[in-house]
Amino acid sequence: MKLSFVTANLGSGGAERVTSLLANQFCQKGYDVEILFFRDRLIFYELDSRIKVVVIGEECHSNAMWRKVLWLRNYVEKTKPDVVIPFRVSVYCTTILSLMRLSVPIIASERIDPRIPDSYWTLLRKILLPFAKHLVVQTNFIKSYYPKFIQKKTTVIPNPVRDEVFHQIENGELKIENGEKLNRIISVGRLYPQKNQEMMIRAFAKIADDFPNWQLVIYGEGPLRQSLQLLIDNLQLTDRVLLPGRTENVIEELRKSRIFCMSSDYEGMSNSMIEAICVGLPVLSTRVSGTEDLIIDGENGLLIDVGDVNSMSKGMRTLIENEVLMNSMMRHNYSLAVLYKKESVASQWENVIANVLL
Repeated sequence: MKLSFVTANLGSGGAERVTSLLANQFCQKGYDVEILFFRDRLIFYELDSRIKVVVIGEECHSNAMWRKVLWLRNYVEKTKPDVVIPFRVSVYCTTILSLMRLSVPIIASERIDPRIPDSYWTLLRKILLPFAKHLVVQTNFIKSYYPKFIQKKTTVIPNPVRDEVFHQIENGELKIENGEKLNRIISVGRLYPQKNQEMMIRAFAKIADDFPNWQLVIYGEGPLRQSLQLLIDNLQLTDRVLLPGRTENVIEELRKSRIFCMSSDYEGMSNSMIEAICVGLPVLSTRVSGTEDLIIDGENGLLIDVGDVNSMSKGMRTLIENEVLMNSMMRHNYSLAVLYKKESVASQWENVIANVLL
């Protein structure tokens, strides 16, 4: 069976990581897998050497979107994949438009909360999504956004996590290495307005003097680096709040930390949060899409309202001061890890593909 994934590229984002994990997993299971890039040949994540990579702009010798759309249609007509799986609203809308009236089924994959206002893509989503054979979303919250006729052909599948998340298992039990833990709150995400790291930094500033041996470390890169660093310096937290940039060792950095924090104004489903859960970190997060599918408030994490600096600060204090609560949340989260193994997630995708081809 031939599967054609379609994405912008394979940069360091969450949707791109999920695409690479699924493509690798299906390739290892014997599928004929290719990934078509609409934007450029950017590959941050490792791919199985057997996966064919096609950069549409290179093939049609143009950056004009209309040429890419026409080329994709001709390519799919010629190669006849069994299923086409585009990720992200911009990509799946473009793909649906390109392949309109062809017989190949399209499984669109939504990667963000569709409630976020964007008149252009909101309109195109409404027009084009009915032409997709099926829709895969990350959370029940996202599924509930769509009209009933779309919900009937929608499946909720969580994001998979990388194998290294599970390397701390010994004889079926969680290997707890308190000696390797650092007194730090960790966050992972682009330095971008959506992630609202400013709120997180201001929340930490409110408790920093009371916990002088704790740090806040925010991994990621983006256009807000300069303004966030200026805020950190102005709050005199230069040695307490760190912006080390991207890291290829996210799992190890999570494992060495004690609390995972996310301050996003909106999300699809946070990959870094799932990884944090799988390594047993208590989670402190805003209530956005995905969090209520992942977090039971008070049991494996704490949820606060979007933009609420005081509640986030209070949540940090609650966790830091309560070792028993943190340990309880750690074990609760670790017990959930099996749900996000790539084998389990790929199996759910296989079921969707099989049903689409009936």
